[in-house]
Amino acid sequence: MLNILIADDHFTVRVGLEMLTRSIPGNGYSFDHAASGEELLNKLSLKKYDLLYMDMQMPEPNGLYLLEKVRDLYPSLHVLVLSVHSEDVFSAKCLQLGARGYISKNENDEFLKYAITEVIAGRRYLSDKILKNYVGIDGTKNPFLQLSARELDVTMLLLRGMGVLEVANALGINSSTASTFKGRIFKKLQVNSLYELEEISKQHNVFSPGGTGAGR
Repeated sequence: MLNILIADDHFTVRVGLEMLTRSIPGNGYSFDHAASGEELLNKLSLKKYDLLYMDMQMPEPNGLYLLEKVRDLYPSLHVLVLSVHSEDVFSAKCLQLGARGYISKNENDEFLKYAITEVIAGRRYLSDKILKNYVGIDGTKNPFLQLSARELDVTMLLLRGMGVLEVANALGINSSTASTFKGRIFKKLQVNSLYELEEISKQHNVFSPGGTGAGR
């Protein structure tokens, strides 16, 4: 019996993933659901799970920070990340942080089922896109790959239109630290404004759920 925790803030997504998993032959599955990062961490502290399906965009905490925290606390837990974030960038970071796989929510059920099957079997799920060299559409290396996990989380919040204080509150850090992260991001990406950050994110298909909407 595999104990599986499905963490996503959309009820229909959680139910759909459970139904898809039940269709995979095995020794049986037991499911629990979480609708936020806080609920996810609470359930992990109360019960041992074999597998976690984790959305990157839930109520706080979320993102790569949450994945890193989960892997630090529960290193034996197999994690499959599902997200609408750019696979080109975030798959690499998730795998570096110890996830067993990363798959876009835009994939059809066949690919989702295959990814789940691979992780259940103890293997890593690597899509064709992940296996390719991470190269942008203009033939150059995607500049977002040089950002750290926390810098990518900050970038996504900036692209959602948050200011430095809002970023600090969302990540539980002080405003000076958030400002420092913003400065590092701008330097690494060689941009000088939120407008330029938004434009380069579009060029390399790095989008935040709900649209970018960075302030001018």
